[in-house]
Amino acid sequence: MLHKGLFLAAALALLSACDSSTSAVPGERADGPAMLQQTDRPVPDRAELAQRYAGRELQVVDASEIQLDGAGTLSVSFNVPLDPEQDFAARLHLVDKKTGKVDGAWELSDNLMELRLRHLEPQRTLVLTVDRGLLALNGRELAAEYSTTFDTRDLQPSVGFASRGSLLPTRLAEGLPVIALNVDKVNVEFFRIRQESLPNFLAQWGRSSSLETWQSSELLPMAELVYSGRFDLNPARNTRETLLLPIAGLEPLQQSGVYLAVMREAGSYRYSQPATLFTLSDIGLSVHRYHGRLDAFTQALDGGKALSGVEVEVLGNKGQVLASATTDDSGHAQLPLADKAELVLARQGGQTSLLNLGSPALDLAEFDIAGPQANPLQFFVFGPRDLYRPGELVLLNALLRDADGRAVAAQPVSVEVRRPDAQVSRKFVWEPGAGGLYQYRLQLADEAPTGRWQLLFDLGGGRQQFYEFLVEDFLPERLALELKGREAPLGMADEAHFQVEGRYLYGAPAAGNRLTGQIYVRPLREAVSALPGYQFGSVTEEELSQDLELEETTLDAQGKATLAVENRWAEVRSPLQLILQASLQESGGRPITRRLVQPVWPAERLPGLRGLFDGENVDGDGLAEFEVLLADPAGNKLASDNLQVRLIRERRDYYWSFSEGGGWSHHYNEKFLNQGEERIKLAAGATARVSFPVEWGPYRVEVSDPETGITSSLRFWAGYSWQDNAAGGAVRPDQIKLALDKP
Repeated sequence: MLHKGLFLAAALALLSACDSSTSAVPGERADGPAMLQQTDRPVPDRAELAQRYAGRELQVVDASEIQLDGAGTLSVSFNVPLDPEQDFAARLHLVDKKTGKVDGAWELSDNLMELRLRHLEPQRTLVLTVDRGLLALNGRELAAEYSTTFDTRDLQPSVGFASRGSLLPTRLAEGLPVIALNVDKVNVEFFRIRQESLPNFLAQWGRSSSLETWQSSELLPMAELVYSGRFDLNPARNTRETLLLPIAGLEPLQQSGVYLAVMREAGSYRYSQPATLFTLSDIGLSVHRYHGRLDAFTQALDGGKALSGVEVEVLGNKGQVLASATTDDSGHAQLPLADKAELVLARQGGQTSLLNLGSPALDLAEFDIAGPQANPLQFFVFGPRDLYRPGELVLLNALLRDADGRAVAAQPVSVEVRRPDAQVSRKFVWEPGAGGLYQYRLQLADEAPTGRWQLLFDLGGGRQQFYEFLVEDFLPERLALELKGREAPLGMADEAHFQVEGRYLYGAPAAGNRLTGQIYVRPLREAVSALPGYQFGSVTEEELSQDLELEETTLDAQGKATLAVENRWAEVRSPLQLILQASLQESGGRPITRRLVQPVWPAERLPGLRGLFDGENVDGDGLAEFEVLLADPAGNKLASDNLQVRLIRERRDYYWSFSEGGGWSHHYNEKFLNQGEERIKLAAGATARVSFPVEWGPYRVEVSDPETGITSSLRFWAGYSWQDNAAGGAVRPDQIKLALDKP
């Protein structure tokens, strides 16, 4: 088993540069789109869409600013697909309150339900007017003029490198990418770090993405200034773009080495400047740290072929060479791992790649890691059970293995047995038996304390391993406890009353025994047991859960009591369940506990629905189909002349902002857009099916009963939510986004 793997690989592209004696060369834009695209969407069938939305009135459901391909964009959403053959500029008007009409071309989305106008000016107050007469695909027109006023977001000029450290393949890329917003020119200085200073420099640099003024006096003496120049970026106005400035042709940067690039906006002088490390090399280097040695593997970044003859060096914290080796035909080299090892350098033909052994490629601190801690020797203990009575015999077995799970030479193991109060009960040395199997019979005393016992094992290395088991008394119950509520669901205005009866198993009532209890109020999504899979209640109704502590009471002479629970759910519009947990105590204080569930309904009948798909996901760019009904508590399917079913798109408009102190930060605006609505008639004993076309993203479907005002809903995702990361929803602008392009 490999204990730690460190990988360094990057593929970056293009910047443009000039020195002080040459004219500026405009920066080239990165190849490909600013964001990874979804798979190609099918062209909508206009006749089919017109039929699906036949008779529906055209309405504007939302008008707001979103960020599209790095630019502020006005998005106007409709509830019916639009006729793409009309002149949208004649029907939609955008006016800046200060400067007048805003110029631009309206774009119609693939689903024909959204109009967009890009490159909005920041910090402006805009007025949008949509004229009546805008034509929908179903032939309906917008009946009334729509008008709204909104303010565009603030966009502060910003510039920064697109990564914290780069290995630039000489044939696959030509330079360093930067992310720029409304910054036309930058000055960049390139420093080559001295080899003897590399470990110290990298230790101080860490994962920085900027060079502070106070750091300059400490870091820059460890490097040599080899080139400085002016770079023309010229990004599109009010658009966050990744620009590539070529450095491949700059002679001072072709020498082997590790470089620091420091950038500042031309004409500005700030306390902190964007900066990044990079090296130019075709050597891909990965290092596996394993049991006191390093296994280094080198591959060509252009093609992936193993590289032989690469000189690999392990450097200490002062730049001294601690070990060196040359890779074989498979690109592999094995080196001893010294305690003071800081860096691994791979060199060949003037190319250099490096790995900092002090910083892992993946920060595992951001992940929840469960399970036992790894040890050089693992002691696996097991038995027939882990719950015993006092006085019983505990049967223990164990196997000793190394970190990879392989058998090792048998050895005695020192064991401490600790009681629940952490006192040592006994110590012994566990000797292995035939075949390396450890077996032990641990006799518990009749008066052994109850609780969690531990066996602690000393296998060396200064870290103890342990095994736990429980010791508990198993006494037969002497009491019976019966709880009764109301068979029919409670109404929202009702208080809850529970009848309690306790008795001893030999027949006498539990007169005078103490009763304690709790009420747990929880949503009841599957409110009708006779209709499995159907969901009832609104997923948007929040704070439905409550925990109520009941006052202690005493059973009367007949062993009975009534528990009254004050109504704290009168305003709720979704079905609930009141979970009564009652504990009746014996005279000696030992309790028996029983539970009862009492449903609470907001009306005598509820609309319900279920998705006709597996789980919570449907295919994107397809149909999401649902089954709806109206039911009573007994599971009878009731008739209705007017159930309303709506499809709500829960759209999150993500955007990035940049600040000098915090760097890039991620934000979003959430909108709930009504994408479709159907009116359903139900016959008694019947259900109805309804389907909606969906694109990629999160949705909510609602079914409402106008007679009671009750709404039930469920959420689902179209296109599978793992794509959210690849679509840019969770990845920073200075991180690489990966997605599969084939199933």
